[in-house]
Parts: sequence; structure tokens; C-alpha cells
Amino acid sequence: MDALAPYRIPAAVLKKDSAEYSWDLDRRFLALFDDKQNDLVGQFNIDMALNREGGVATLNFTVTGNVETTCDRCMAAIQMPVSGDFELIVNFGDPENSTDEVLFIQHDTQKIDLGKHIYDFILLSIPISQRIPDCEQLPEPPCDPSVLNYLNTKNEEHPRDDEKKSIWDDLKNVMDN
Repeated sequence: MDALAPYRIPAAVLKKDSAEYSWDLDRRFLALFDDKQNDLVGQFNIDMALNREGGVATLNFTVTGNVETTCDRCMAAIQMPVSGDFELIVNFGDPENSTDEVLFIQHDTQKIDLGKHIYDFILLSIPISQRIPDCEQLPEPPCDPSVLNYLNTKNEEHPRDDEKKSIWDDLKNVMDN
């Protein structure tokens, strides 16, 4: 059985004015493209809306879900929310001219493979910074409060950059003597 078959849509759909698709995915989907993503655990919902104007079809993808990761600040296990909106334009033409934003397909194409694009959209939705902003204000913060308190006290002990004495100040005094 072809594991990517559910992520191929019929090319005939491009002739409709609109269509919608939805996929619920997890790490098994990511493993189809890259075995290095096996440690990435999460649930992803992909919604795709197709809109056609003239001969051009626009596919709008919405990625939502969460990823299990460790917080960059406190190293606690957290559920990191992910979300993103992406657009892919599909048109008939030479597939060699395809780019990241525009997918050209031949007129006799039967199915459009969206699997690799969905994979890329999921990875692009995962934030680089693995922390929940303002987690201290949440009713049940996922972060480790003892580590956050320690970080806050360390920040208070160290003066800000504009309050520090420059190492060049001592050299200026030598020149004055």
C-alpha cells in the first residue's frame, strides 16, 4: 500500500471553484519523509481550502496542533502549540518551472501529490524558540517555577549593560596620568 496515497488529490478538483480537505497527522507522517524526525512527537491538523479563479488554483493550508518538547528556559516537558497559514498556487505548465510557492503540473496529470508540501508546512509551523510566551501568567504554568525563580534572581544580580563599567574606562585613566 502506498503510504502517501491519502495526500494526493485528483487533478480534476482543480476545475472546481472550491474544495476542502482535512488531514489529522502525527509523527508517523513525518517519518515518511525524514527518519530524523522520529523524535518529533505531536499532533497536527491540516486544513486545505482550494479556490480557483480563472485557470489558477490557490491552495490555502492551515496547520494547527502541538508538539511535545522541552522548554528552552526551564527544561520542563511542555506541549508547544504550533500554527501556520501557507499558500500554494497550482497552475498548468512545465513541472520543471515549479518553485516553493507555485506548483506547475502537466495537463494530463491525474493526481497532485501534496505530501511533501504538507511535511514542509508542518516543519515551518514549529517555532524556533521552544518556550511558551508569558507562561507565568497561565493558570497552570507548564514551566518549572523553581528554575524560573532562579533565572529571575540571577537577572536581578547582574547589572544591565548600560550600568556596567566598561573595561576601556580603566585604560582611559592610564592615558590621563
